[in-house]
Amino acid sequence: MPSPNSTNRIQFKQYLRSNREKFTSGVQTCVLGDIQDSILSISSGIDTSQISRVIIFDDNEFVGLSTVLTQQQLFYVPALPDDSIIIGIGTELNNQYRLDFVGDGQGIKFGDQIFGLDDVIGLGTDTSLTIKGLGGGLFQPGNAPTYTVGTSSTVVSEGGSVSITVNTTNIGSGTTLFYNIIGNVNDEDFTDNLTVGSFIVSNGIGTITKTIDYDTNTDEGSEGFAVRISTGSTIGQVVGTSSTILITDLGIPSYSITESATSVNEGSSINFTVNTVNVVTPSTLYYSTGGTASAADFTNNSLTGSFSLVSTGSTTGVGTIVRAIATDFDTTEGENFNIVVRTDSSSGTIVATSSTITISDIAPTFSTAISSSTVDEGGSITFTISGTNIPDGTYHRTIESVSGTISSSDFSSNLNDTFTITNNSGSFTITLADDLETEGEEKFKVNIRRDSATGTVVSTSSDITINDTSKAVGSNSNGLTFGPVQVNRDGGVTANASDWYTICSLDNIPDDSSIALFIDGSGSMTEATVQASYDALVAKLNERGITITTVTNSDEDWITPFLVDLP
Repeated sequence: MPSPNSTNRIQFKQYLRSNREKFTSGVQTCVLGDIQDSILSISSGIDTSQISRVIIFDDNEFVGLSTVLTQQQLFYVPALPDDSIIIGIGTELNNQYRLDFVGDGQGIKFGDQIFGLDDVIGLGTDTSLTIKGLGGGLFQPGNAPTYTVGTSSTVVSEGGSVSITVNTTNIGSGTTLFYNIIGNVNDEDFTDNLTVGSFIVSNGIGTITKTIDYDTNTDEGSEGFAVRISTGSTIGQVVGTSSTILITDLGIPSYSITESATSVNEGSSINFTVNTVNVVTPSTLYYSTGGTASAADFTNNSLTGSFSLVSTGSTTGVGTIVRAIATDFDTTEGENFNIVVRTDSSSGTIVATSSTITISDIAPTFSTAISSSTVDEGGSITFTISGTNIPDGTYHRTIESVSGTISSSDFSSNLNDTFTITNNSGSFTITLADDLETEGEEKFKVNIRRDSATGTVVSTSSDITINDTSKAVGSNSNGLTFGPVQVNRDGGVTANASDWYTICSLDNIPDDSSIALFIDGSGSMTEATVQASYDALVAKLNERGITITTVTNSDEDWITPFLVDLP
């Protein structure tokens, strides 16, 4: 007899079948490791050194296995693809069970269900087979599965839910079981419109949850149902049945809505309480808004919404709607609204309507505080806006001159800018420029505007004085250096030129002298950038016969270029 391996395992099983008359019995014994290569897949953790029975049979043959199953001995059926075997159990072998081997290791069919690796097949009320190998079938006999069916309640009202829990033994995780609902109910009595279905067993437990559909029919009489559990299919072997569960009618539903006030100020909120009787809880209800108010009159910018209904008793429930009124600059009087409660959606059936609520306009108030009433050039000042009933949003600030020559050059940031006010508060900071110009005292103030930079002024700061802390050109000169000095990049335009001759006090040197001029040509700076200023300097020097040696360097080297001989 050849030894089985991964390439000849089918031929090995065919050899056993064709030579089975040479064996003294149809049930043989061997070490599992000797035949494991004839099996396509084996469960993890199997000890291949253990003894296994080998059932040698022909397709569709009847095989009595009472002894093997009773002793719970591991056994292997070397079935060929699509073989069948009929197993007999019992004293007279009168309990017969057919197993079909699907394909070459695709599963084993029992009844209407196909079982895979590690699944448990229940044979009668006493025996089970756990599949430990496929490609044929390696089985571990055991006690038959048990099924215990319990319910979370035996009474459930329309709109409520009930859970059916199936506790099992000797059933592998992932096993599919089936259910069938019996009693004087039909599909329409359940929200999923199903009275049959399936569920998965995990760690010995499976659960079915059924929600009872709510209707307004109170003449249905007594309704009840039970749940049958079966294997294989919804019409397979019944292994358990739940207790009867009685459905109770809720009765005709009623709704009422009460408002906390009949008027509300802008910036405030109003509550609406919805009480129900004979309405499913918990559930969701919806609302829409009537009246002259628009979506912009509410902080959520919406006229519709939903809210939760919770239980306050066996048949009663309550829900709350909160509407927050937005603040705005609209002083139109007479705006009003009501709340319309609906089922199913915000455009569904109307079940209750509130009284009309009047919205009272409240004018916003503004105050602008400043961090200081004086600021040095180069310093900053912070403006804080506060008040009451200020609409959230974007506001504009503009700078207004009070005295002096206030211009854009006095500030290092834009004169006009935006900022945000939220919850009646907002702030921004303005930084002054250090412009090196002597201007004297200057004053300005800031206007807070709505809508745009030219919009209505809603608040104005107090005056801020700018301390003129600039240094005059040459104010720090000591005979060797001149500074601070600020010159222009004139781009060759005479009107933009700086007077280098005066800045450097060249009137103080004798006629016919010789001077040197260093021009930094690094980066974006070239002689052309200051050409007009350079030409003006050369013209004045030529008038006095002063010789100029110009050195241009692109490496920002302020030493080496001056190591030159002057005329």
